[in-house]
Amino acid sequence: MTEGVAEIAIIGAGPAGAFLASRLAEAGRPVVLFDPKGAWEKPCGGGVPTRALREYAKLFDHSDYPRKLIRRVTLISPVMRRITIDFEEPFAIYSRQVLNGLVLDCALESGARFVRAAVADFKRAADHWQITTADGQSWRARFLVGADGAASAARRKLVGIFPKQDLALAFGYNVTMSDGQPSGPREEVVVQFLRDFTGYVWAFPRPGVMNFGVASKLGERTSDELRSILKQFVADYFGGQLPDEERLSFFGAKIPTLDYASWRELQTTGAGWALIGDAAGFADPITGEGIYYALRSADLMAAALLASPAADGYHTATTKYERDWREAFGHDLERAARRLPLFYRGRFCGRLFTDAMILLAKYHRGVRRVLVRAVVGYQSYATLKRELLRSVLRVF
Repeated sequence: MTEGVAEIAIIGAGPAGAFLASRLAEAGRPVVLFDPKGAWEKPCGGGVPTRALREYAKLFDHSDYPRKLIRRVTLISPVMRRITIDFEEPFAIYSRQVLNGLVLDCALESGARFVRAAVADFKRAADHWQITTADGQSWRARFLVGADGAASAARRKLVGIFPKQDLALAFGYNVTMSDGQPSGPREEVVVQFLRDFTGYVWAFPRPGVMNFGVASKLGERTSDELRSILKQFVADYFGGQLPDEERLSFFGAKIPTLDYASWRELQTTGAGWALIGDAAGFADPITGEGIYYALRSADLMAAALLASPAADGYHTATTKYERDWREAFGHDLERAARRLPLFYRGRFCGRLFTDAMILLAKYHRGVRRVLVRAVVGYQSYATLKRELLRSVLRVF
């Protein structure tokens, strides 16, 4: 059997892996992507925040890939207080199959090779990796990247799985929609916070479906409790009754939500390998949003590989990547993890924090501005508390 050869092998063809492949292939580096599914429907909301649309406009300027542009979000507090916020610069919602297909298509157009097969095993041999696929193919590569999600098999083999405290559990429904069916506001995202609950429930409009979900820290609530919360939220959205079963498609998944203590010890590189996206743990611990960090970490990994000599065993590249991701977003995600208990279970101005935010936002433009920045992905957690306090002082 002929052995395939590439300089860089990437396990996982989601947004992180495919975008890295695209960047490297554009620069003429031989790269191969492994994924048994290709473009597939991952169980999540599918929101692409505004800063991702802006920073990677070249990637997202493809009108052939259907999406919803969202300019309105309704937030509901644990005591059912609500506020609807409109903003000028939208974020986008794709089905994950469409989003994954968009980025994978770009990688293929750039010249990356794609192997539609699972990686059964890989091992280090001298200065290269020996890779075997589930269908019996053999490949050789000098550098290996794990980009295969929160349940990453590459991560498991390289550094070990995420511990329980670093994960959240999400359940959801995609509800098929058609013209003439009652659906609520089609272009509006709804997010509801709950009492004594480290997470939230959501409704995201996608082309052709409404995506509903609930997420909380793993182990905080049982699967049955999460399903019950989700069913009630969906029923309330549709006026008190669940849609017919043939319109419902159920999903479940784990999401990386690293604890504060985990960030400083987080290992994302080693001798001739690196992790990016969810496989590295790169998601916002408060919101669970990971698509921006998938693209950003892939971008930083590509820049490190392209700027560093391969002759030193990629040591310079992995060192640069570790430094760059921490400076670009790692410190902010670490702060988010530290503020997670306050955000969902703390108090502010004598009220539950999420309720206080929504109450103050109803009456003060400065607080609304902070919330808008948080929704579209521009608000730094380093300044969140200070800006909220500054806005509150102006109220009084």
